[in-house]
Amino acid sequence: MYTAPQGCQNALETARAQAPGLTRTLVATLAHMAPHAAYLVLRRHPETGHLHLDSLRTVSGCFQHSFDGAAEDLPELTDPALRAAWGAADPQDPQVLLRILRDLDILGTPFVKFPRSLLGPADPFNSLVCLVVNAEAPEPEGFEEEVTVTVALTVTEEVTYEFTSEVQIPSRLVRNGGIRAYLADHEDLWLDDLDPTGGVLSINERNLDEASVVLAA
Repeated sequence: MYTAPQGCQNALETARAQAPGLTRTLVATLAHMAPHAAYLVLRRHPETGHLHLDSLRTVSGCFQHSFDGAAEDLPELTDPALRAAWGAADPQDPQVLLRILRDLDILGTPFVKFPRSLLGPADPFNSLVCLVVNAEAPEPEGFEEEVTVTVALTVTEEVTYEFTSEVQIPSRLVRNGGIRAYLADHEDLWLDDLDPTGGVLSINERNLDEASVVLAA
């Protein structure tokens, strides 16, 4: 049996017309099942371009649900209208979600780059895209709660010290100049007077090189 080109074209155009509605259904479903999720994060294979499920994350980039193969299915969809829209399909099944997402990708649903500012240390830099679920989703309860931790810090500073020192130098330097170069070559004449806790101290630059939690209270 042969397929008529026009019939195939009509089917593709119908599918493209329905894609926005299907995207809205998918977004509403995820927002209902994971009310703190702001992004559905996907990994795009750098060679094949195929999408793979990664995670659901909050507006600050924290994981709400990970699709790592060992994670449980998403929570049950209890909204009657959304559940009816899914029919026999199971929105809790990650493979069902992935098939729909790949179909939407083919039909032109615009997946956007996952915000660079939210990338974690283990995230691939160029291959994460996302579908925005709810950009205004609230953070989970207790997210803003402060905790006390002990941290190990490595800080590098560039500083300027201003102080006075009484030194013995050749008299010609007083008349002809060249004191700076002479003292730069003879630090032993003034180094003992350099007191980091006294005089005038100007911090020109400060960099926090490392920070890690030692012990959380």
